[in-house]
Parts: sequence; structure tokens; C-alpha cells
Amino acid sequence: MHRDDLTELDITIDLPETNLSESSFNSTNLSQANLSRADLREANLSRANLTGAFLDGANLSKANLKEAILRKAILKGAHLHKAILFGAYLSWADLRGVDLRDANLFGAYLREANLTKANLSGANLSRTNFSWLDIRAADLSGPLKKRLISKKDIQRSKLSKANLSGADLRWTDISGADLKGANLSWANLSQADLSRADLTGSNVYATSTWDVKLDGALQSNLIISFPNASKEPVITVDNLEVAQFIYLLLNHKKLRDVLNATTERGVLLLGRFGGGGLEVLQAIAAKLQEQHYLPMIFDFERPQDRDYTETVKTLAGLSHFVIADLSGPSVPKELEATVPDYEIPFALICQADTKPFVMSIDLFKYRWVLQPAVLFSTVEDLLSKLPTRVIEPAEEMAGKIRIEKEKTLDELFSSE
Repeated sequence: MHRDDLTELDITIDLPETNLSESSFNSTNLSQANLSRADLREANLSRANLTGAFLDGANLSKANLKEAILRKAILKGAHLHKAILFGAYLSWADLRGVDLRDANLFGAYLREANLTKANLSGANLSRTNFSWLDIRAADLSGPLKKRLISKKDIQRSKLSKANLSGADLRWTDISGADLKGANLSWANLSQADLSRADLTGSNVYATSTWDVKLDGALQSNLIISFPNASKEPVITVDNLEVAQFIYLLLNHKKLRDVLNATTERGVLLLGRFGGGGLEVLQAIAAKLQEQHYLPMIFDFERPQDRDYTETVKTLAGLSHFVIADLSGPSVPKELEATVPDYEIPFALICQADTKPFVMSIDLFKYRWVLQPAVLFSTVEDLLSKLPTRVIEPAEEMAGKIRIEKEKTLDELFSSE
């Protein structure tokens, strides 16, 4: 039946292990057909009805299955290398162990299909519906430009041990998905929804996680070591968003650069959060970001193993300078814990219609506390003064402190 044209026929076929390469079955009704282990290389099956068909072990390499109906079809172990499945309907299909390398699945419908151990390396999965999919131990690796699952849902899918290395999952709804032991190295998860997903034991080396949603996600034992690096010990963390930071801390050659990048641009903002105080700090933060600084506001829950004072001191130690609003009742304690021990510029600001705490005058005995305090009437007034009354003096003081420290080191460790 080599090169036969069976276009638009409605027939029942029982042709296991038959050579049908390059045959045309365009729009043919092949539902329940037995084509197990058949040779269908480069066959034209576009728009064919293959509902419930037996195609297990069949060779469909480079076959045209555009818009074909493969609902509940059995394709276990089939070869679909470079096959065209544009818009194909594959819901509830058995695709276990299928070779889909470089296949075109653009717009395919795969809801509740079983792709366990399938090889999707390099496949085009743009606009593919992955909802409730079973892709356990599947290989979806490949160059980033070929990983096109973006903006589509794979929510509640079973992706445990799947190879998603380099996958483009931006904006994807992966909420509730089973990703236990998955390889997410080099994957782009920016702005993806991973709420309630199980990431336990997954590899997140070099994974991009900008603005990812992780509400209720399980994140234990995330591996940040290079994949398959037998010489490196396995390092794990329990938070996807800080995985890269922890990796950099472990990489001693990069640690100095990490600290320098933070201490050269980090600015700790202290002040009250009630009565409009937080809005003042947020306005300062926005202005600092325009100037390429990294503002830090301690408006989050304290770390589990650190009290509030220790947390503020940790942030101060990472700061280039500190801005403290004296209008708030909590600031005195924070300044008492940091000013004496951290030789970095402290810029004090205060709302004009409030009085700073009485002992704030004692802070000015430290030369790194900028004088005088900056008074402001409105947020707009403060922001207008920020560049010349706060940032410039703080940078000037930071420069002086750096020179003095270098001079002191030279004197203390002189070779003479």
C-alpha cells in the first residue's frame, strides 16, 4: 500500500506492521484502526479521524497529522520525530515513551494525555493545551528558542521527574502541578503561576524566577547544584526565589561581587509604617530606584532564626547608606542598634510638624551621621530635597570613609 491514496474514505483497517510510508489518509476515518508498528513515515494523515486507533510502536516520523483527531489513540512507543501535529486533538491519548523530538505541536490539544517518559526535546509546543497532563519523566529539554510553552496552562499536570531544562514557561499556569524531582535547570519561570505546585527535590540550577507566584507551593530540597555534576556535592535550599542567591553565596569567587553589588547600591530605609509613614518610605524607595539604588524596607516578617534587631542590623550591614525617618516611634531602637556599629552614612529626615525623639541629638556625635537632619513638609518636598540634601552628602561621606579605611589599612599593614 506504499503511496496509496485513501483520501476521505470511511473504512476499518487492521494492518499492523504494514508499510504505509508516504501514503495519503487525508480526512480518512481511521477510528479504532489497528496500525500497531506500521510504517507511516511521511504519510499524510491530516484531518484524519484516528479516535481510539492503535498506533503503538508505529513509525510516524515526518508524518503530516495536522488537525488529526487522535482522541484516546494508543501511541505508546511510537516514533513521531519531526511529525507535524499542528492543531491535532490528542486528549486522553496514550503517548507514553513516544519520540516527539522536533515535532510541531503548535496549538495541539493534549488535555489529560499521558506523555510519561516521552521525548519532546526541541518540539514546538506553542499554544499547546497541557492541562491535567501526565508528563512524568518526560524529556522537554532543548534550546530555549524551541521551548515555547509560554502563556499556556499545564495546571495540575503530572511533571514529576520531567526534563524541563531550558523550557520557556513564562506566564504559564502550572498551579497545582506535580514537579517532584523535575529538572528545571535553565528554565524560564518568570511570572509563572506555581501556586500549590509540588517542587520537592527538583533541580533549579540557573532557573529564572522573576515575579513567580508560589502561594502554597512545596519547595523543600530544591537542588541548586549543576545537573549531573558528579564531582560537586548536592546542595539544596527550600525557597525557589532565593536559590540563585544562595548559590552565589556558596560560590566563593562570586561572593565578593555579590556583596559589592549590594553594598554599593543598597539603601536601608527606616521609619514608621503607620500614619502614612510607609507611604513616605515607599516614595523614597521609588525615587532611589530611579537613581539606580536598591532600596530596602523592613516591612516583612522577620527571619525565623533572627529577631527584629538582628534583622535590621543584617540589612544595615548590606547597605551603602541608611535613611531614617525620625517621625516614627520605632526608629530610636533601630538607630541605637546600628549607628554605633556601622560606619556608613546615616541620613536623618523628619516631618516638619513632628518632633524627633529627645536623644536623637546624641546620634550626631558619630561623624558618619549627616548634619543637619532634613526637615520636610510634604512627600513632594522631601523628594525634591532628596538628591542634594541626602544622596549627594551620603555619597560624599561614603567616599571619605572608604579613603580613611584604605589609609588605615595601609598604615597598619605597612611593610616598613
